[in-house]
Amino acid sequence: MPAMRQPSRLPIRGIRAVALAAIGALVAVACGSSGDPQKAEFVQRVSEQAEERRADQSARALQARSKIEHIVFVLKENRTFDNMFGRFSGADGATTGLLCNGKEIPLQRATDRQPDIGHSFADGLIAVDGGTMRCFDEVELAESLRGYTQYRPAQIPNYWKLAKRYVLADRFFSSVYGPTGPEHLWAISGQSATFVEQERGHQKGEGVPREFCDDLTERAYAFRKLTPEERDEAYRLEEVPDFPTILERFLVEKVPCVNIMTVPDQLEEAGITWKYYRGERNWDVLRMIGHIRFGPMWEKRVPASEFIPDAEADRLPAVSWLIPPIWLSDHPPYSVCAGENWVVRILNALQRSPEWESTAVVIAWDDFGGFYDHAPPPHVDLYGYGPRVPAMIISPWAKRGFVESRVTDFSSVLSFIQTVNELPPLQGRNSRAYNLLNSFDFEQEPLEPLLLKERNCGKVPTGLDKALPIVDTELDDREAELIGRAS
Repeated sequence: MPAMRQPSRLPIRGIRAVALAAIGALVAVACGSSGDPQKAEFVQRVSEQAEERRADQSARALQARSKIEHIVFVLKENRTFDNMFGRFSGADGATTGLLCNGKEIPLQRATDRQPDIGHSFADGLIAVDGGTMRCFDEVELAESLRGYTQYRPAQIPNYWKLAKRYVLADRFFSSVYGPTGPEHLWAISGQSATFVEQERGHQKGEGVPREFCDDLTERAYAFRKLTPEERDEAYRLEEVPDFPTILERFLVEKVPCVNIMTVPDQLEEAGITWKYYRGERNWDVLRMIGHIRFGPMWEKRVPASEFIPDAEADRLPAVSWLIPPIWLSDHPPYSVCAGENWVVRILNALQRSPEWESTAVVIAWDDFGGFYDHAPPPHVDLYGYGPRVPAMIISPWAKRGFVESRVTDFSSVLSFIQTVNELPPLQGRNSRAYNLLNSFDFEQEPLEPLLLKERNCGKVPTGLDKALPIVDTELDDREAELIGRAS
């Protein structure tokens, strides 16, 4: 673990102080404006501009509701923006990276397949290093600088063609420092139910690992209930970073079966159609939500293989979560070429379907996967943001060739779903999230479909039993080591 450093980003109390000072200054201007024409004019102008922005957002929302009838949220895995789009012209990318000793090195040409790299919550904290973004060589399994790699456009040509035609987001951050489990909770609920990890080693229960609500002997690390002072201290320790102390003082083992409000709940209550299309993999986020797992909403969880037939038959729901099989997710050690081909098949089917003109697709990668990225994530709460991940918005109504540079995470995708379907925001970040509407132009001529050809990827694994195993035991050993340090 890198040496402990002083925080390089403003702590919570500092943020609060700055915010209160700014509010106080505005109040002072407003209160003192009655006798000063210039101040009165300033206050009037600010008020008018705020009203114009609200009116513009309302008009955009009305336009979105008139054009968008189907939203598809695709979640791929374990890549950073610099790993995939660091060379994209007009976006905030980098072609070099910093090591923990401060040395700058070029990002080497990525390979189609490579071994897995650590991407746990602790790994995310270490890599971000309080905002320096220079310790990706200290995460687990980072030997040979395997996280300091980058694809050239010719290696992932179809991803680049989509990014050039539609919208590429270059300030989209993972919602949690890592890993996949808490990220996918965030992608349906705007929170992780305080979890920062998925089951590791001894926590995997009595049956098949990661059965969640079906095996109440399973455990995963989560923040316990904290006082305001403890939250501030945990936040400061994340800046250092000092995960062993966080683990010792603030984390507990909790059964990964919860009952929290989700966007699927909102859709169900409003009578709006939805499905969760899930590809084969060794975990399932809806199994973590007790009332979904054991209630009628469980029927909306269907195999990912049903998505294309539903699109072709004009029976897509209003909102779809689409999760690829793990071997087509871009998660190391699986083939990125094969994962890209899966996206091409999905989008080609959508663009040929009768529902294409009323569809918006958001494709995002769920966590950083241990790969380098140079953009420091805002430290908005105890969970993140984590390192930046790629995201694209694909629709006939997407702005052509647009780079979306507003700060976003999975909460923004949920906000987009809620805005289009006239649903209220949920708690926390979701209530403040930007809703992606600036990425659309609902007055333009709809963009023509971009039908792409799948590439020849050679012989690649096509199932869980035929692929190199995703490394997990090493991460389990590391968790045990961290526990030992903390105890």
